[in-house]
Amino acid sequence: MFRDLLALLAPEISGSRAWDDAAAIHAIDRHFTFSSFHESARLSAEKLSSAGLSAVEVLQAPADGQSIFGDWMMPLAWEAEEATFDIIGADGREERLADRAKIPACLAMWSAPTKPDGVEAELVRVDKPQDTDTWAADEVKGKIVFTSAHPHSVKKLLLDAGTVGLLSDFQSPGADLPEAVSWINAWSDDPGGWAFTGRDSRGWSFQISPRQGERLRARLAGGEQLRGRALVRATLEAGTLPAVTGVIPGSGREEVLLLGHQFEQGMVDNAGGVGIMIEAARALQSLISSGRLPTPSRSIRFLFMSECYSTLHWIETSAAARRTAAALCIDAPCAVAEFATKPLEFSLNPLSHMTYGDALLLAIAGDVLADRPLYPWRAIPFAMGTDNLIADSHIGIPCPWIGSHSRTWHNSADVPEVLDADGQESVARLAAAYAYAIAAADQSQALDFAHLAAARGKAVLADAGINEIERRSERELDDSLNQLAYLAERQAEAIGSTLKLLPPPERASIRPQVRALQREVRRLGRDEMAALARHAGQPSRRPSATHSDGTLDAIHPRRLVPGPVTFDSLDPAGREGRTSPRWSAALFALLSWCNGRRSLAEAACLAARELRRDHTLTPDELIKQVDPTAPSLLDYFEFLRRRGYVTW
Repeated sequence: MFRDLLALLAPEISGSRAWDDAAAIHAIDRHFTFSSFHESARLSAEKLSSAGLSAVEVLQAPADGQSIFGDWMMPLAWEAEEATFDIIGADGREERLADRAKIPACLAMWSAPTKPDGVEAELVRVDKPQDTDTWAADEVKGKIVFTSAHPHSVKKLLLDAGTVGLLSDFQSPGADLPEAVSWINAWSDDPGGWAFTGRDSRGWSFQISPRQGERLRARLAGGEQLRGRALVRATLEAGTLPAVTGVIPGSGREEVLLLGHQFEQGMVDNAGGVGIMIEAARALQSLISSGRLPTPSRSIRFLFMSECYSTLHWIETSAAARRTAAALCIDAPCAVAEFATKPLEFSLNPLSHMTYGDALLLAIAGDVLADRPLYPWRAIPFAMGTDNLIADSHIGIPCPWIGSHSRTWHNSADVPEVLDADGQESVARLAAAYAYAIAAADQSQALDFAHLAAARGKAVLADAGINEIERRSERELDDSLNQLAYLAERQAEAIGSTLKLLPPPERASIRPQVRALQREVRRLGRDEMAALARHAGQPSRRPSATHSDGTLDAIHPRRLVPGPVTFDSLDPAGREGRTSPRWSAALFALLSWCNGRRSLAEAACLAARELRRDHTLTPDELIKQVDPTAPSLLDYFEFLRRRGYVTW
């Protein structure tokens, strides 16, 4: 189905060129100040312009520490001119442990300045600051705390106790890079928060490698009295956060979006993703401008931005966002095999927002990656974790995510040498084909996509039928039957979404075929349910309806805020002791089903089936995944209503 398109793209796309572009961006962004972000934005804009794209623009979002888009409060702009950390022994001998001029990651992003001549204080070791029974405030007051804890997770706790600053040898579990220094890019007071805002406490943290930490810990364990001297010359003030966009024009108003975040310190995460998209843009523009590919009916837009923050700003302020029919997120793919901890992953759309896009992406991936039989890849369920947040049903842009994970994630080892140029070439070809296939889709292609969605739906149901037979018990038979019915309906929705590719007058020509494919999938769902019932020795068994205690049935919540809930818009007292659910898959799923028509019981049931692994969670089990301290689902939603996130 895509062989001609892929054959045209193959000679146009160069992995080495994508790698070079990524390396040029990384060379700037590795400093991760806001001025470097603006510099790298100009570079990306120049590359899109050189590729021939139209309407290339560097957009500006406020970085004022107070503006809110969705439920995300924008960070304060930050600059760091100089930062060093020295250890001073009892004999007066000094050793420099950290120098931002050599390893920028050694200073936590948004670290506050010290006095102009620096600060010197005794160094004390606190292994687990979260365990407040192991230390007292007078032990850390006026001192520099050395810890292996993530600095962000203990920042507010230690600063409130009077700590001068932090020194940490934290490294992400599984990284196993003894010489690498962790990059800390979260500096809010809330351990579940992220960016530094105008209401967060000002402090600083230096990071050293695990190897340096071992040596320092041995000196302290031997009874040596050590002092630390920190110098940070930095500013925190209102500024702007850039985003870069450019367009390959289509003949109609709708757009297809390729997006991924720029403005981080890593090569794999995510300069490599930006390099992929620049190469895809270059190839598509060349083929279209030369007439080898027809001008598509939808424009293809490229967007490079600050992860999540600029994305939500763009969603709320850009007219183009409201014209976007589909998207694809490229975030942290293509680490070399030595450092990759996962295969190349295709995180699909949430089941609350099923479309043909998942089946289309996987079909193209199968064709592209057939050329690399030893290159591992897999599809995974929706994972909330990056700019695929626009797949939220209340934003309405379906958006799979291509990514992976590397041991170099968020540390100083994420350098050009760990990026796989051949992998970039494959993903660029894949992303370009996906974007163009949707952008150029007419009645014939829409029907092809419906067939792809039907084929995938049947495969999903067949796999689910086998899985339910393997996990089935007498007690869970109803649960398994209902899960199969649920999955059949979601797959039927994916098939039906192809009609949205066409203007209403043109849908009638393919609607009968689309409806027939939906009936096939629903019929297969019933067949799988019947097979499961027969296997259970109850061939006439039909699933019983799920019921609540009545209270949740009477409430019909309607979501008021798009995107992931963060509690950034609430002052600390307004949170009533609750931590930020910024990355909660359970709350994201729950709120996706809250449209004012479904009851809270129905939304909880649908979300639980979306998240189901071993069994379907009860409403109160579901909300414990959001907040382990929540007494009940009803209690949590009453809180959300009081704070303006939902209404009923």
